[in-house]
Amino acid sequence: MEKYKQLEQLKHKLRKTRENGDFEREWFIKHAPSQTTRQFIQNQKHVTHSELQILSELTYNDTATPFKKLQSMSPLSQGMLSRYVNRLTAQTLIEKYHPIDNKKEIFLRLTTIGYELGMLHLALHQTIRTQEERILSDYSDDDITNLVQLATKLLDARKTL
Repeated sequence: MEKYKQLEQLKHKLRKTRENGDFEREWFIKHAPSQTTRQFIQNQKHVTHSELQILSELTYNDTATPFKKLQSMSPLSQGMLSRYVNRLTAQTLIEKYHPIDNKKEIFLRLTTIGYELGMLHLALHQTIRTQEERILSDYSDDDITNLVQLATKLLDARKTL
């Protein structure tokens, strides 16, 4: 029974973490490199993780990126990617344009704020990874394997409900 009680306490902590606001948004505001980007984040209701991933992918290119290249790098369907790109364009985070010699091809270029958000997203993931690696270093490979097996079994058990 003690094991179940500990598991319930952990689940409660995980739920509380989600309920206590958007820590990513607060981190972005705290670490934004410019007041303009900070203001943008504060005024936005929500930028999805998929949209942030798109911005992050586009930061790897110094120049414009063809939509087809972004599509080949993305796990999203063409339709979903297109919707996200249109939303990011409407939010002035991405500029879409056709090259002079090809009116069918679409190129994407980050705006300054889009670039800063993409870089912030990459920095946040690196910060999280560094913390997680530091924490994981306290445990053996067997400990981690057991934890992953336990979590997998608990998640699989929910599928049979």
